[in-house]
Amino acid sequence: EIFINGQAIQAREDQTVLQVALANGVFVPTFCWPPQLSIVGNCRMCLVEVEKAPKPMPACATPVAEGMKIFTKSPRAISAQKATMEFLLINHPLDCPVCDKGGECPLQDQTMAYGPGESRFVEEKRHYEKPIPISDLVFLDRERCILCYRCTRFSSDVAEDEQLIARNRGAHTEIATFGDDPYRAPFSGNVIELCPVGALTSKDFRFRMRAWELYAADSVCPGCATGCNVEVHHAQGQ
Repeated sequence: EIFINGQAIQAREDQTVLQVALANGVFVPTFCWPPQLSIVGNCRMCLVEVEKAPKPMPACATPVAEGMKIFTKSPRAISAQKATMEFLLINHPLDCPVCDKGGECPLQDQTMAYGPGESRFVEEKRHYEKPIPISDLVFLDRERCILCYRCTRFSSDVAEDEQLIARNRGAHTEIATFGDDPYRAPFSGNVIELCPVGALTSKDFRFRMRAWELYAADSVCPGCATGCNVEVHHAQGQ
């Protein structure tokens, strides 16, 4: 038995604070943790207050324990989340109107919910070459990347092609392909949807349409004899 915001909740020992919270309708913001991938706890957006802990704890990487008392909306937790959001926006460009992720972007949504109303940083943001065509399908805008490592973990843990990597260290870390070779993998297109910001975008879809302008239709994939069900999104006959 644990307590989240004063509510008693039954949990299993192998669960994390984030898993228990989401399963019981308590929203905790996060960028680096989709359920299908491994836990890294590096975006720090899911910081919560745990009673007797010396500092805010990442909910995605903190296992539950008997009698644990967790606070997701306490002043300490909210302050930690706001500080994390401010940190993520130091170099992230504020080009939401032209970004392909604009309107369906977790970073945009959580900035509205948890971020400060204005930035204290007046220094010039970092600039990179853009876009970088890492494959025939995927374009990379390093300026928008928040280093959540979703794409690299998908490449190593799910697709197991080991082609997307994080190179350099600290503030100089950047997403790249191994040896700067083209990202040629059967599942490479998945990283476009997996990216929580507009860092990885589709060459064909880039700057052409907004997601809410599309219509969805059920179909069948013709890629092999399995015939998997797919959902085709279309607009204006394409």
